[in-house]
Amino acid sequence: MDFSEIGLSECSILSILPGQIHYGVAACGDTEAWLITIDVNFVDEHYRKIFDYHYFQSKAIVLQDLESNSLNQCLELIANVDQNHDELRFMPQVMHALIGACVGIFASAYQQIEMEEETTLRTQVLTREFKRLLLLNFKTFKGPSDYAGSLNISPAYLNEAVKLTTGFTVGFWIQQVIIMEAKRLLYATDNTVKQIAYLLGFNDHAYFTRYFSNAQGQSPSSFRAEYRK
Repeated sequence: MDFSEIGLSECSILSILPGQIHYGVAACGDTEAWLITIDVNFVDEHYRKIFDYHYFQSKAIVLQDLESNSLNQCLELIANVDQNHDELRFMPQVMHALIGACVGIFASAYQQIEMEEETTLRTQVLTREFKRLLLLNFKTFKGPSDYAGSLNISPAYLNEAVKLTTGFTVGFWIQQVIIMEAKRLLYATDNTVKQIAYLLGFNDHAYFTRYFSNAQGQSPSSFRAEYRK
């Protein structure tokens, strides 16, 4: 996912957000898996914030037995309703409710990881808000001062909070999101490098090429050629 390999074992779950490049590499012969695709507008706002927070650290989570059993029961009900919808005559809202329950189990598992890893300090709250703003504004906000202004704090304080919480600066995270979106566009579209530069908010496509090359160690064209083999 997003050009990094993620392994799943036991009863694992993995959330994939809109825009993230993903495909299967390999699976054992006895593997059983479900892929639930849902419009983001049907996901509860509270759940969306949890998934957005983990956008920057995508990883699979192995569920505990009770969570695993609950998820399996939901999936079995979904399969039953889907296979027998003519006889059961359930309203579409029933299927939406069942899928919503699955999403809720996913969100709860991810939130539990978050609660185990962190205590809610001021610096962590600011970091979370910064990352939320980053996902919404990375095409227009290119510097730490843009985000600091939206949070009504100084760039220095924002940088200190983010670095203390994550180990990396605000500038690092801005670059990470821009480069990842560039990779997705290079891989999944036939847009030219110049078009991609403008889509990402760069008025000078030559500067974008240097920006990408410095961060990735190869030009946008070389990256596209390598991953489209």
